[in-house]
Amino acid sequence: MSSTALTVFIGWLAALAIFFGFIVLLRYIQHIERMAMINSGLNPHSNRHHSNPRYRRSRGMLRAGLITAMVGLTLTIGLYPIGYFLPPFFAAIPFHLGPWLLPGLIPLGVGSALVISYYLERDITPSDSDEEEEKPKTPKIRDITEEVRRKQNE
Repeated sequence: MSSTALTVFIGWLAALAIFFGFIVLLRYIQHIERMAMINSGLNPHSNRHHSNPRYRRSRGMLRAGLITAMVGLTLTIGLYPIGYFLPPFFAAIPFHLGPWLLPGLIPLGVGSALVISYYLERDITPSDSDEEEEKPKTPKIRDITEEVRRKQNE
């Protein structure tokens, strides 16, 4: 394996490690936030965004689609000039298009599909008054821990 190929391979591995490390960091921060809410006596599912997974998923789908599409567009634009530097055999393709554009066109297509599916999806907005009437009132974690402490002190 040549030194150039090894350098590119190590660069891709480093980028992949940074990407997955960022995902792990986000999950860890979300875990710490949930634990802090539980310790303070709040129900982590009481937040409107957490209690309605469809709302949260839809917003996340739009955000992920936009990010993926923009990364794909940037890669496509960045890789397009490669068609001008290749030998005439490869440059004979109209508009200098070729397989070197695939790393940009694939995420562009996936991101576009996510954005389109966000706009095609129906919005279901649950009415807050119906949820409150159907759900029985449950005590908060803080109330339960205070009762347990009072019983232990007696």
